[in-house]
Amino acid sequence: MNNIRIEIRYAVLISLLMLLWLALEYMVGLHDIYIGWHPVITWFALLIPIVCTRLAIREKTELLNGKITFKQAFASGFLIAFFAAVLAIPVQVIFHKVINPDFFDTMLAYTVNRAESLKMNTLKAREEAKLYFNLTSYIIQSGLSTLIIGTVIALVTASLMKTEK
Repeated sequence: MNNIRIEIRYAVLISLLMLLWLALEYMVGLHDIYIGWHPVITWFALLIPIVCTRLAIREKTELLNGKITFKQAFASGFLIAFFAAVLAIPVQVIFHKVINPDFFDTMLAYTVNRAESLKMNTLKAREEAKLYFNLTSYIIQSGLSTLIIGTVIALVTASLMKTEK
């Protein structure tokens, strides 16, 4: 367990910061008033796992007397991604049940209004939005995207931070 303490700690940090990020998005109006900006601004949340993975691998390198191989660095980053993906489930539940329980209704209404303004089929837009904007879908999306994006971040970070071949 000592071997993965750093990875677990940074996965928890990433999860808490992502929950904070979601709450801030909600508080500044990106989930209702400024909803059009939401898809753009959300990309900046990627800075959280990038910075945290880099800090974790740096800490792991120090623990290994300043030397880390690509394999060790990648394993560390992948474990962070894995644990963060697992923790993404409670983050989504907490956000959508406690912080912003109206999120899915708001997104559904926005999608239908947008379809109407673009002269698209609003019934079809509503049905497609219902499939996308629900807690189960968001839990799956969040878990998988955290694992996939986290793995890519781990690959890039490990290749940049390795000190030994």
